[in-house]
Amino acid sequence: MKVLKVLVYGDVDLNIMDGSAVWLTSMAGMLATSPDVQVDILLKARVKNTLLTDEMAMYPNVNMIQPYSDLGKRTFKNGNRMQVDEAVAVMRELDEAEAYHVIIIRGFQLVKAVMEEPRLVDKTIPYITDFHHTLAASSRSERRELGEIYRSFPHIFLQTEAMKTAFERLVNVSGEKIAILSPMVPNIVEKPDFKNRNNRLVYTGKFAKDWYTEEIIEASSKLGMDISVQIAGDKFQGELTAKQDQIKERLQKTPNIDWKGALSRSESQRLIKEGDIGISWRSAEVDNDHSVELSTKLLEYGRLGKPMLLRRTKMHEGLLGKNYPLFVTTEAEFTEKAGLILEDRALYERSAMTVFEASQHFTMEASYQRLKGLLWQYQTDKTRVVFAGHDLKFIQMAITHCEANPKLEVKIDQWKGHEKHDEAKGRELLNWADVIFCEWGLGNAVWYSQHKKEHQKLIVRMHLQERETVHPANYKLENIDHIIAISPYIYEEFHRVCGMPREKMTMIYNMIDTEAYRLPKKAGNRYHLGVCGVLPSRKRLDLSLDILEKLWLKDNRYKLFVKSRMPQDTPWLMKRDEERTYYEQVFARIKSAPWKDAVIFDTHGDDMAQWMQKIGFMLSTSDFESFHLAPMEGMASASVPCVLHWSGAETIYPYGNIFECVADMAAFIENYKDTREKREKLQAYPRERFDKTVICSSLEKLITGAFL
Repeated sequence: MKVLKVLVYGDVDLNIMDGSAVWLTSMAGMLATSPDVQVDILLKARVKNTLLTDEMAMYPNVNMIQPYSDLGKRTFKNGNRMQVDEAVAVMRELDEAEAYHVIIIRGFQLVKAVMEEPRLVDKTIPYITDFHHTLAASSRSERRELGEIYRSFPHIFLQTEAMKTAFERLVNVSGEKIAILSPMVPNIVEKPDFKNRNNRLVYTGKFAKDWYTEEIIEASSKLGMDISVQIAGDKFQGELTAKQDQIKERLQKTPNIDWKGALSRSESQRLIKEGDIGISWRSAEVDNDHSVELSTKLLEYGRLGKPMLLRRTKMHEGLLGKNYPLFVTTEAEFTEKAGLILEDRALYERSAMTVFEASQHFTMEASYQRLKGLLWQYQTDKTRVVFAGHDLKFIQMAITHCEANPKLEVKIDQWKGHEKHDEAKGRELLNWADVIFCEWGLGNAVWYSQHKKEHQKLIVRMHLQERETVHPANYKLENIDHIIAISPYIYEEFHRVCGMPREKMTMIYNMIDTEAYRLPKKAGNRYHLGVCGVLPSRKRLDLSLDILEKLWLKDNRYKLFVKSRMPQDTPWLMKRDEERTYYEQVFARIKSAPWKDAVIFDTHGDDMAQWMQKIGFMLSTSDFESFHLAPMEGMASASVPCVLHWSGAETIYPYGNIFECVADMAAFIENYKDTREKREKLQAYPRERFDKTVICSSLEKLITGAFL
């Protein structure tokens, strides 16, 4: 079972609702986005307030480890909170038991302690926030410690690009180890209506001097009485701790303020949703043009489509634009702009849409999508891949390519037909696999889509034949992760005819080994036509004979080489009256024609590259095809492809090699002037687009990236 096992520990107390505590719950939500990630959250403190832990408990793939109840008889120096050395010891023991792939930690002293743990450091990503961001403020010892952290860990998380730039400057490093872990907000469930409904301002967060708690209360008291203000929070910090009784009294007695006290994150979100304007107005000490941190609260307002009052800074301008109308510096601007936007419906809607669009980059889903590539680098277990299908010849090069990849382990489920297979073996392989790759979307895709396990990924590669069968209608589509179409036309056909959802579809061409076809041409190839595979009748061997006839009657040096199984060797085909009659007429025509000796039947086999040495023009005269590899293989050998226009041919072959009728194709062959430049151009076309190195790489990325 391919999963990413993650341990997260923040040196923060979840009983106290502040930014660092919310960060921990956001990490849980972000990682829980993928069912392929299993998350253990190690708590620092004995749980007394469940506002935040209840939120994490809702995620099925998140497990909270409470040190004071889940670790047996272990004792701690403090009855309520682990100390750093104790937390590191617990992390070490948990890792020995669970073998985590990656550990994410927060807390400067914790990070320094983990640096001394060889078993942990190579799988740990620290999130660093608490350091000075300018050379003037940063001490030499702090910069030395930051440098040691950077050198010790494989990666580090920083909050913003501005913080990354500051870190690089302080430590004098290139920054390739740094990944941005932006502030996160819950995923957007529904689009807001961007309307002012209640004339209500909202503030949720802590109470601190630089968070303008007193200024917000004062400004709120001067708003019109038709404007109300709801405030949530109960954590006082710094200078305001000593004044909290006085501030609480003001919160309770200011007429238009409704103080809610402490709320869970979900309750805070509901409060914001019911409000109309968010308050994110802070002091210039916190928000200025040198600020490198971004307020999560600002994003929470934006996610719910609520314009917010905030100070103008370069970072805020970068997020919301220089013309955002609710930048405020003074109390007078605060009251004036709050009143103005609540009265101006168009301005409100425009501002609300601006903040909403800005916040979408910071949802938990968006954050996981940005970070998943980095996180899954730490999962080094081999990915177990099953290739399943009745005919694997078109995918064999990709199978061989995957077998050579040390990160993959490959097994084959060889089906006996479109619907026949060894079900016992199939179930055995199903229990083993991480990724199932169905070549052809026939009964194999039906069976695997109906039996696939939740943690597995299913990829189905479609050709054309499937369109005419009942199988696509029987897929359990929700269990198919990717549907590959082998040409743009096939992509559109399966969407149009079979209703395959575009969000699951991707287009990856068929492949050829172009290098294998770079063999010298034999004498006389200028007059040699080739056709490969003439069964069933839709391959239209009769039209290839028409072309030969037109050319031979003008120059009897022309010959048609047919490399194919013969109809008489294919009993199932000969049971069909129309097919049998068609081939009887075709062979009777050859037998009676003056050019009968110019038709040469060669044995079907895997010596295509050698056979192509004598072919100058490779024909495709089918009624329809999905791709038709043979003319492309011909191009790789410098044979000229001649394709009678079947639907979709123009998405694969050059327009100059596609013809609307037999006469045009014959005239083209008759008048063709061979040059070295033309031969080089012919061979370059498939090499650049369809070579196995190009296509196998694309298929491999789809397989290895299945869990991304």
